[in-house]
Amino acid sequence: MEVSTSRQLIESTDGIQNRRQVMQRLNSMLGAWSESLTPTASYADMLTSRKTKETNHPYLLSFGSYRLGVHTPDADVDCLVLAPPHIQRHDFFDSWITVLKNAEVDDLHPVATAYTPVVKFSMNGIKIDMVFARITSLQMNWLADCKLRLEQAKMKEQVKMKENSIDSESEQAPSTEIVIEHNAHDLDDGLGEIADKIAEMVVSDDMLIGLDETSVRCVNGVRVSQYLLATVGTNPTRLENFRLTLRIVKEWARVHGLYSNVLGFLGGVNWAILVCWVCKENPNAKASMLLNLFFRTFANWTWPHPVLLAKQQHLPIKGVTSHPIWDPVSNFRDSKHLMPIITPCYPSMNSSYNVGEPQLRRIQDELRRATKISHDVDIIGTQEDDFREWFGLCEARMRILIAGLENPSFGTQAYPFAKFFTRKEEDGKYMSSFFVALRFAEDIEKVDLRPLTMDYLQIVNSWEGRKESMDLAMNIVSQKNLPPFAFEVESAEKENELDDGSTSSETSTKTNEEGESSLNVVTTNADSREVTKTMPKSPPRSAKKKLELENDSGTPSMFISPLKRAKIG
Repeated sequence: MEVSTSRQLIESTDGIQNRRQVMQRLNSMLGAWSESLTPTASYADMLTSRKTKETNHPYLLSFGSYRLGVHTPDADVDCLVLAPPHIQRHDFFDSWITVLKNAEVDDLHPVATAYTPVVKFSMNGIKIDMVFARITSLQMNWLADCKLRLEQAKMKEQVKMKENSIDSESEQAPSTEIVIEHNAHDLDDGLGEIADKIAEMVVSDDMLIGLDETSVRCVNGVRVSQYLLATVGTNPTRLENFRLTLRIVKEWARVHGLYSNVLGFLGGVNWAILVCWVCKENPNAKASMLLNLFFRTFANWTWPHPVLLAKQQHLPIKGVTSHPIWDPVSNFRDSKHLMPIITPCYPSMNSSYNVGEPQLRRIQDELRRATKISHDVDIIGTQEDDFREWFGLCEARMRILIAGLENPSFGTQAYPFAKFFTRKEEDGKYMSSFFVALRFAEDIEKVDLRPLTMDYLQIVNSWEGRKESMDLAMNIVSQKNLPPFAFEVESAEKENELDDGSTSSETSTKTNEEGESSLNVVTTNADSREVTKTMPKSPPRSAKKKLELENDSGTPSMFISPLKRAKIG
């Protein structure tokens, strides 16, 4: 608990209250928006009307760290909108976006084409990731009944809270409401009886009836969270041990650059499943023991043997459409997964399918308390909106660069550090740095990095939304010349220091005050072997972008193409 408090991992009571108010406001907005989609009503009318039809209102359910009660003060809230039949997905990405704009939310970014379509925004300082699923009228009636019981339970809870003293701020306040519904399809006998401080209403397998594959993926976020809580159980001590262990493990992963699903490491749900597995196997262990068991267990885990919280369900319940599940026996792609961590709800999937060889090796090294090394990538820009857009693209494709730098035939091993160091320079440029260390085979004297980065550069440079202000550069920097900001936050953490015999690379994106934006990649070489810096032959205009490399003396030199296209030639 001292670690959680000193590192500010637990949100204050005021912060919890702010999140609740945001969720309540969104609930109200969703209800009015739903009514406005009828031919005779407008959103503004419905927002103030007291005669709305509750059974036609969408339901807002949280999942992820907020649902589990382990979110940090700066964490986002993952939430699911269960919408009635008269609302389509295109409405969610059309008229609902208009509603959010009128509400003056910040950082609004709808991503309708993502594997799991999501709307990202910020309200009252709280970041929201909202997904959507459309359910049937029968399911809506069931939810309406659930909501009635939930309101009754909330009234009883309010009376109970008035009678009890308020806990100290050192303990995480309840983040969401209580579970009040269960049925035969819920997990054993604990799911419907979980005490307060856990979740809203339960979403059972019945809720999958009539859902398409995209909606099933959206709904499963909630179902996985409630399964984890049910597996831990209703005992307050066990629940708190699970939460404390998970908080510390997630912070450890962040500090050591292992926390990023996008970059091919592990995200929140992956770490939560792993901690839940340890808690399930050791139900009476204290948090300190659980933490020790966690590191010992997964430092010696025989990957790709999967982590399973329960036996996989191969067929759905009656009425639910059959969906593919993770099956390494019959699915060739599944058999190639390196670190399978399987979600417990139907259809079960590998939540860590994008973990690559470099990421797995780094995770194993960190778990075994081995040498720590990193690679630095910087994203820079002067116009904040352009920078955010450019950063999102470069981050999403970074796994390709990491995979390219991992090349046995070139004698290179990549050690990525899953953290972006974002800042604003004195000249107004926005910059975000990402580090990847390189280790060479003993018999390697010279390395030409150009072929190892071309796939990544080709994808980034061919992006249709790229502007003249967006750029990318790569540099080579020795360990002694690593920028100070890389050590400012965790300078006291010796595990973060680079090994003397390693090479790390830095990528940065930037923009100047005139609206120019560039992505700089810096590669640092800590040993005496030479890294050749060769230019490609006549790159096409669409790919003209500069890659800068710094040698051990810090002198910049040209590397690969494409920088400010207007200034080349």
